[in-house]
Amino acid sequence: MDFTFVVGGATGVFDVEEVVDLLRGENAQDICVISVPAEFKYVDYLVIVTGHSTRHLRAMAAYIKWMVS
Repeated sequence: MDFTFVVGGATGVFDVEEVVDLLRGENAQDICVISVPAEFKYVDYLVIVTGHSTRHLRAMAAYIKWMVS
């Protein structure tokens, strides 16, 4: 797999669109993006997805964690 297309922005932070694209590439289902109110300064969006199984969900979580770290 080639991950060179993922830049993560100038500050190393992914846009929500990039995260959704990564999840789509991992066959995530029912992707829901929720905008969090501005008074919660530590997060801008909450992304909720479903998967085929617990194993699939864990693999997607590990993949996203690996991509953003």
